[in-house]
Amino acid sequence: MPLSPLLVPWWLLAILAAILLGMVVWMRRRFQRQVAEFGAFRHSVAEVGETLNRIRQAVESASDAIGIGDMEGNSLYHNNAHVALFGYTVGELNAVAEDMVLFADRDIAVAIHASIRAGFSWSGETEVRTKHGRRVTCFVRADIIRDEAGRPAGIFGIFTDVTERRRLQQLLDKKAEEDARIKRLEAMGMLAGGIAHDFRNLITVMAGNIELAKMEYGNPEVVLKRLTELERVVWRANDVTTQLVAFAKGDEPKMKPIAVEPLIRESAAYAVMGSAIATEYFIAPDLHQVRGDGGQLVQVFNNIAVNAVQAMPNGGRLTMRGSNRGSGPAGIILPDGDDWVEVSITDTGAGISAENITKIFDPFFTTKDQGTGFGLATCAAIITKHGGQLQVESEVGRGTTFLIRLPA
Repeated sequence: MPLSPLLVPWWLLAILAAILLGMVVWMRRRFQRQVAEFGAFRHSVAEVGETLNRIRQAVESASDAIGIGDMEGNSLYHNNAHVALFGYTVGELNAVAEDMVLFADRDIAVAIHASIRAGFSWSGETEVRTKHGRRVTCFVRADIIRDEAGRPAGIFGIFTDVTERRRLQQLLDKKAEEDARIKRLEAMGMLAGGIAHDFRNLITVMAGNIELAKMEYGNPEVVLKRLTELERVVWRANDVTTQLVAFAKGDEPKMKPIAVEPLIRESAAYAVMGSAIATEYFIAPDLHQVRGDGGQLVQVFNNIAVNAVQAMPNGGRLTMRGSNRGSGPAGIILPDGDDWVEVSITDTGAGISAENITKIFDPFFTTKDQGTGFGLATCAAIITKHGGQLQVESEVGRGTTFLIRLPA
């Protein structure tokens, strides 16, 4: 016989009600959580969509042509710049029967595809060909697209039209060449002017001595004196000519291993001969040999040492140094890994002014009344042909140092 509902215990009804209420609350919370998760999902989808949209806008707005293809060479995507440059839509390019139609040089196209298939990017300048047959010089970068597992999934290429850049570079190169030509002409003008000036002075002296000799024709002693002076000037003119020829011709040095210390000491001894100049030497006992032409290097050391002595007419000190250098001093760039021999020649003379120090290696520049202006120019040319460097440091009132660096 079934029980009457009125006979169900109240406590059982309370338990059932509590269970039902708990289920309702749980389901409500779960629903709210799902709604919140769905809202977050929708927000994430919106963010992803916005990001993808911005990426698409950036790629479409790029000034460089961008194309994407699969590993079989079929085009998948072209941005606006790609279509504007080449004239092909994706469908039109895939419909072209010719392979590698975008590249004017087939060998370059083959090299690009081979590099990509080997897993390497390719970049460089080459000519590309448009739909209408026009050739355009582009800087091309081609690379591989990989999936999450690192497997090749496609190819993308970026094409930058450098036609205008190359045109501007050609204009700059042409201007630089023109500037260099003008400077050469200016240098030739200075050279011609210097030669004319020196020889005009020498010829004036020659002519003057000839006139004086003629006037004193009956006085052998005076005539001999004038002829002697004339001979000195003639040899002076010969010296100018010889230095000019040596500077212009630039004889190649006869290179062989040579010890530097004897050259340093010989040059200093010759320079100070008959003067009141004190000489001191600081030469490394293990000073390296150099490959050079002994005669030409002596000419350099002699010339600089003689100049140093002439800069000290009232006496002073000539300091000769020789040392090994593994790298260049501050401001001097020397090849890495090379050993160098540095010779410095220092005087305690009046120094060189800032105005003149930038000109001392120029042909015909001299501050001496009897100078030719070829000495230091020739020294600089010789050291350059030896693969070395010649530098000067000077302070007015405190002296001058010439630094000569030669590969060991």
